Amino acid sequence: MELLQLRYFCDAAELENFSRTAEKHGVPVSNISQTIKRLERELGCELFIHAANRIMLNEQGRLFFDSAKKALGSLEEGRIVLAESKNSVAGEIKILVLTNRRVVTRAIEDFKQKYPEVTFVIKHNTGTSGEFDLIICDEYFPDADFDTTVLLTEDILLAVHKDNPLARRDTIAVGELKNERFITMPDGSSMYTITNRLCEGFVPNIAIQSDDPYYIRKYVAMGLGVAFFPEMSWHGQFSDDVVFKSIGTVRRSTVIARKKGKYLTRRAKLFIEMLKTAVEETKPLQMK
Repeated sequence: MELLQLRYFCDAAELENFSRTAEKHGVPVSNISQTIKRLERELGCELFIHAANRIMLNEQGRLFFDSAKKALGSLEEGRIVLAESKNSVAGEIKILVLTNRRVVTRAIEDFKQKYPEVTFVIKHNTGTSGEFDLIICDEYFPDADFDTTVLLTEDILLAVHKDNPLARRDTIAVGELKNERFITMPDGSSMYTITNRLCEGFVPNIAIQSDDPYYIRKYVAMGLGVAFFPEMSWHGQFSDDVVFKSIGTVRRSTVIARKKGKYLTRRAKLFIEMLKTAVEETKPLQMK
């Protein structure tokens, strides 16, 4: 059994397409199909169900995939350990950032200045597939296969335009917002989930959704609606036309999630420390 066979097999299983697998490895499609056929002959069974434009693992394939994936992971871990024995901080860190982009970006900037030989692969899409060293998300991250460490806990406040009658109130109960227009991020995002969770007892009138926090803040400043937001993560980002109001003790915790059993590289450990430093330097907003 060859290492290349395992790599082709695992990638084909995940991509469910020989052509895309061939494109990933920069080889003809025939190389992929012939290599996997040799693997099947060696194992004495077929591993895939073949459809018109798609392949899927059959029962035997699913059983073998788990072991093959673990084997490749162990080999990659061994390569990383060997590279780190040279005492240099270099290589790649893969991060999925679902919350606190600003804090993470600051940490990356500082980290690159200190360790210029480290490169980053950064994704923001919840639908992104792939193996990440770290995932920055909220405490409701649903995957039980991940260990989580709290990075930051912050209050959730309400942002309103200064001419909104709510701006003259000291505190606001969420139930008083049922007639307001809400501005938030897309379905599945942390802030969308928090908005719907807080509006218990009524369905929030979500007038605007944007995947860019800049435009959420801009629309609030234009008086197009109100928005829940994390006080420290969005510190200093609103215009003077926006005021912030307490809605009681409502908090969000941002966590660092990593897959259970996955080797944590030295560079990833150092980056976690840099993240903690960036959080310590982030100050809360002042109420207006």
